[in-house]
Amino acid sequence: MANIIGRNPQSCSRECLQMSNGLTDVFVNVLVLSGSALAKTVSEKRLIVWLAEKDQSRVGAGTVDFDLWEMPWDSNTFEEDRAFLLRVVLGAKERLGWEKLDYRPNEDMLFPCLDHFSELISGLSQIQPGALEEWLAESDPSDPVMSGFPRCSRHQTLLSIFGCHICNNL
Repeated sequence: MANIIGRNPQSCSRECLQMSNGLTDVFVNVLVLSGSALAKTVSEKRLIVWLAEKDQSRVGAGTVDFDLWEMPWDSNTFEEDRAFLLRVVLGAKERLGWEKLDYRPNEDMLFPCLDHFSELISGLSQIQPGALEEWLAESDPSDPVMSGFPRCSRHQTLLSIFGCHICNNL
């Protein structure tokens, strides 16, 4: 099984990023670590929490495919948030937060995926109307995205509805 990340539903073919389940877990781990360290605004934190919800240990292996345009982008801060996500990828490549992992990611496998993800983000020019509002409407008032963006006491990562992505994947 594998997971596929695309730009939008029409973009998949050679453009899509395809990763094994194990590589997807590592990919999300390093993005969540980097993003949690860098996120300052509400919209930045939302994006990292949404990525942390791509937790195969909770939703099932091979089930975390997504297109970038369906992320909870805020149309008012899209350009800033897209630049933030590119900084998150750069932070992951600079190993930001990796000391909190109990393993050493295989950079030969991971870095090309992070580079490809950056290319997809850079080329993103439209977002799915209403994706943010729909995601928030489906959230329970006690969900982390609705209750002040709590963090894992051990890893300092932003929590999702499933808890800490890093703890879940230990």
